[in-house]
Order: sequence, then structure tokens, then C-alpha cells
Amino acid sequence: MPRPAHEHPHGHEHAPRSAPAVLRSRGRRLTPQRQLIWEILVAEADRHLSADELVLRVQERLPDVNESTIYRTLDLLVEEGLVLRTHLGADRAYYEPAHEHPHHHLVCESCGAVAHVHGQVLGDLAARVDEHAGYALGPGEITLFGLCPACRR
Repeated sequence: MPRPAHEHPHGHEHAPRSAPAVLRSRGRRLTPQRQLIWEILVAEADRHLSADELVLRVQERLPDVNESTIYRTLDLLVEEGLVLRTHLGADRAYYEPAHEHPHHHLVCESCGAVAHVHGQVLGDLAARVDEHAGYALGPGEITLFGLCPACRR
């Protein structure tokens, strides 16, 4: 039976670092907005939230926070390496906590489901790309598009 998109096929959990501790250690203030955005991302760590979804969730709890503050906070968290900004299609960026174990994304072109796979699943892809095209792949994630198990049926 196929796993739901939020489960990890490698058998271990992703543990995001503590943004409050990292921000404080780097001399950054932990504002209520930053704390709330981090809490929302960690609460749904296996989802990929768009900036629009984050704005709605933050403003449900802190109605006076304006959109530009949320976008600046997301930029700061990405800059500090605490949050990943990933483009998973539909010309929108999605956000998730950065994890100790980097992963790649599989996106269903039919239903939009997203699953994670780790580098070992892709095997020696980087070496083969280098050998055949001369490109050295960087450490960033790779996003692959196709059909999830449910949509293939």
C-alpha cells in the first residue's frame, strides 16, 4: 500500500532545528510574529505552505500583523537556513522548516500531492549528470513531477 504524501519512506522523522534558539544565538530578536510563523511551520512540518496560507494562519491569531511583515520574516528564516523556500509548481513558493536530513520533492501533476525522498533514492544521479553533461549539481533539492500512486490507478 502506498504511503500518504506526508509519511517518510526512509523510516526516520525530520527534526527541524529550533528557530528561537538559533535566532537568539545569532543576536536576532524573537518577535511574537517570528515565533508564531515558526510555530505554524513546525506544526505542519510535513506540509508545504504557501506564503498566502501562512499569511491567513498568522492573521487568524494576530490580526494586526501585516502581510509585508510576514514576507520579511519568511525571508529572514530562509536567510538564516531555518526554512526552505521551494518552488513546487503553479508559480508559487512553498515554505517548510529546514531539516537535518535534506530531501527532494515528488509532486503529483494531477492532484498536487507532495512527497519527500532522500538523496540515496536518486543514487548516483549527480555523478551521472556530471559525466554526461559536465554539470556539477549543487546541494539544493530536486523537484520531480509525475503522478502519485493514487492518480496512477
